[in-house]
Amino acid sequence: MPEAVTITFRDQTTGRINDLLIDEDQASAQSQNLLGYLAGALVSYKEEGIEFTPSVVFCDSIQNVLRAFPGALSHAVGTAPLDPCSGPRILKDCAPLSSRNWFIFIERIEQGMVNYGVFTYFRLPTAIPLYEGIQIDPNQFCILVRKISPNTIEIRGARGSVLTLIFSTVREAATSAVPINKFALACCIGLPDEETRERFKAYFTRVIEDALTSSHGTMLICGENLDLSRIPEMQDAVQVLPLLDFRAAFLEFQNGNTAGSILGLQRCEELLQGFLRCDGMIAFDTSGRVTAYRVFFRPTGEISERANAAEGGARRRAFEGLKGLVGGQLVSVLFRSQDGLTLQHGVDK
Repeated sequence: MPEAVTITFRDQTTGRINDLLIDEDQASAQSQNLLGYLAGALVSYKEEGIEFTPSVVFCDSIQNVLRAFPGALSHAVGTAPLDPCSGPRILKDCAPLSSRNWFIFIERIEQGMVNYGVFTYFRLPTAIPLYEGIQIDPNQFCILVRKISPNTIEIRGARGSVLTLIFSTVREAATSAVPINKFALACCIGLPDEETRERFKAYFTRVIEDALTSSHGTMLICGENLDLSRIPEMQDAVQVLPLLDFRAAFLEFQNGNTAGSILGLQRCEELLQGFLRCDGMIAFDTSGRVTAYRVFFRPTGEISERANAAEGGARRRAFEGLKGLVGGQLVSVLFRSQDGLTLQHGVDK
């Protein structure tokens, strides 16, 4: 009788990670296994009941990597063998120190050992994100492991290799970068100056991506001169007065680059995170402003039939129904499922 063969998700993960390391010209069994452990652990990592979502940089020299980031600062925490068994210790020591502005580094050194610790850099509104910064010098070995949705881990190398691991039974999958980029563009098409629009779009795309990464599923809508009181399907909403004006805060930073202007943008980002913790949708206009939150969609007529005919949960059905409003009251709709699936439907501009 032939021997039974079992293939686990771990087998598939480590195999794909090995392929990525080969593409990055850094194949190593121990590095592969440590990265495999981190990928699985970061999906739902908790200490004392508190969930942490640290981004981890795996490299040969953290100081060389940080040359791409002005004002960077690193703190060494410990040393451990280059082995997956060191993963729990590294995360236990460093994950509680991580945050939106602090990241974990693991630095390979001689004799099969690693140094590990945390680092930060000036995250100005116009600064490049970490995942882009590591690609500035493709000859400098660097791997970034980060959680990009509740069930999705992304592993990205300095040479441009990208591996996305989805810890979900959902069959449908799509990259979130394109839908988010299109929605962010819709939210700034009302800015008349092209140069300012491009700079604001780059910033606003990062804001939306960061917000969605920490959410457990949501929907965002965008409309030009959007008046929810005139849309029968959206009578239930909380108006934001005054508007949460990302555009004005960004322009203030761009023109003055003061500590106060940076604080103003941070306050906008924090409040947006709070809106995402509420039920319902968030409404934006085409000038980069949040106009309402806790927006509930109650389809009627043909829109209701379209929503009811769609497969999936309530949020996915609502997304399908909202498509019927795009081109009229709405310019763009963004859907993010709890499993990380990201979809966008909008008017091409």
